[in-house]
Amino acid sequence: MSKRTHVKIDNNVEVRYTNWFSMMVQLIAPKNFFGIMGRGGGKTSDIVAKRSMMINEDMPGAYFAFLSDTYVNALDNIVPSLIEGWKRGGYKEGIDFVVDEAPPSHFRLPYKAPEAYKHTLSTRFGNFYKLVSMDVPTSAAGNSYQHQFIDEARNIDFAKAKKLMPALRGYTEFGHSVFYRGTTATTDIPNIAEGDFDWILDREKDMDVQQIKDILKVSIVLNDIKCEMYNAIRDKDGNKVRKIQRNLERWLIRWTKARKDSTLFYMVSSFANVDILTPGYFKDSLENLGIEEFKSAICTFKPTIKKGEKFYSTLGEHHFYDDGIIPGFYDSYKIGDTVEATSLALKYIQHNKAIDVGLDFGNMCSMICGQEFGNYVYLLKEFYTLPPDHVKELALQFVDFFKYHKHKEINLWYDRSGNQNAAVKKDYASEIAEVLETAGWVVHLKNKNQATIFQEEEFNHMKHMFAGDNRDLPQIKIDKFQCKCYKSSIQLTKINTSKNRQTGSTRILKDKSSEKLPPKQLPMHSTNFSDAGKYFFFRPEWVKKTRKNRNVTLSAPSIIQ
Repeated sequence: MSKRTHVKIDNNVEVRYTNWFSMMVQLIAPKNFFGIMGRGGGKTSDIVAKRSMMINEDMPGAYFAFLSDTYVNALDNIVPSLIEGWKRGGYKEGIDFVVDEAPPSHFRLPYKAPEAYKHTLSTRFGNFYKLVSMDVPTSAAGNSYQHQFIDEARNIDFAKAKKLMPALRGYTEFGHSVFYRGTTATTDIPNIAEGDFDWILDREKDMDVQQIKDILKVSIVLNDIKCEMYNAIRDKDGNKVRKIQRNLERWLIRWTKARKDSTLFYMVSSFANVDILTPGYFKDSLENLGIEEFKSAICTFKPTIKKGEKFYSTLGEHHFYDDGIIPGFYDSYKIGDTVEATSLALKYIQHNKAIDVGLDFGNMCSMICGQEFGNYVYLLKEFYTLPPDHVKELALQFVDFFKYHKHKEINLWYDRSGNQNAAVKKDYASEIAEVLETAGWVVHLKNKNQATIFQEEEFNHMKHMFAGDNRDLPQIKIDKFQCKCYKSSIQLTKINTSKNRQTGSTRILKDKSSEKLPPKQLPMHSTNFSDAGKYFFFRPEWVKKTRKNRNVTLSAPSIIQ
């Protein structure tokens, strides 16, 4: 987020200070802008807010699409950040824009009347912003748009987002604008290893570097002329104002022509905002994130993981689905409302059937929930706790989310260490079962006496589970939004190998070094969630079927901790 210092020069002019990158984007003002920025760069509240304000005035009456990954994220975080930026830029709610309601009489109207105002923004210039969520694909239907905004592009599947591109059209009255049919997309650096979409990186090839340099040169001249105009107006020099006005008009034409069909692609670290964030921010970030996460999140270095290093070697994009929310479910919420997230929103849940749960105990407790449906198993929702919260708080999260579920029965597969401390009255499995049962759920502890699951055994089992080549095994489908930490965990988990000194054979192990990360980094960047999934899938009836497919004899790998 970029903080501004306001300096009042006179009654007509107010100077606002911002960072160099934000200033550059405003000066160039390209048709398409693709920005990859480190955390704290003010992507939405500064860059997108300023750019959208410029586009509002340049295309009065136009329709805009604002894309995000989920409706919940858009309603709770993204659009409120945009509104915050608008307010800092001088917009006043009710005077310059309204949310979720028809525009007041003093607003210019858009070029066509909207069918509804739910999840929309309207400006006094007649602009109409429609909120579009990738977890509810139908939210984009029925409109044409003259510009699209994409927040956190790394979470957006471009193959689906580009279906909006034919809808980037309109009437000839918008053809004068450089921004017509353009795209504004911002994001953190995509991490392919976590399953992020990296299409925005390909947009670099769309940029004509010489064109951008030429635009910037013209922009600087134009800005100098505007400064001259301000001084002439301040000095009340009418002759000079008229002379400068003619020159200003000539350079405005040059600036507009130079920007035609332009694309700006830029990667910038959080250090672009160092004057605002202060050095202490970067010191704290390094301590909290660790060096690897710091390099990607703050410095925007590209993180990578080689295919041969992946523990879940047969995992693919086809295992994830992004339409897990019932279309129209969130229509009852307004932008900025706190959304009550419950299982009622889930498209693939069976409300009259038990919930299957995989659970891993530890410093971080991880829970993954799903159901079998025909020849499929759907992973529907995840929960986790970090210290000081533990199993009780985890159970309460589950109870709150599934409070409207009709068949309150749980099949619980879990870390067998949850039973091992029963003698000293620290039986975590029984503790969480007690909380759930108190809330009215029937809990079946499915693996009280389960043997140790070896890491190489898990590797082979999950290889066949994800491969989808055995008709006797269910096909796995994972909600990429409701289970984003589990998704990240299994995509990041790496292989370790170890030589058996006696036999010389190589053992396959799971690299669990990520579990030593700071607590806040564990949900998205550690193997903890992968272990919750391990217990979910390592059921005796499924293990028997995957063992029939194995062509190797398992050696004695180390015990999972």
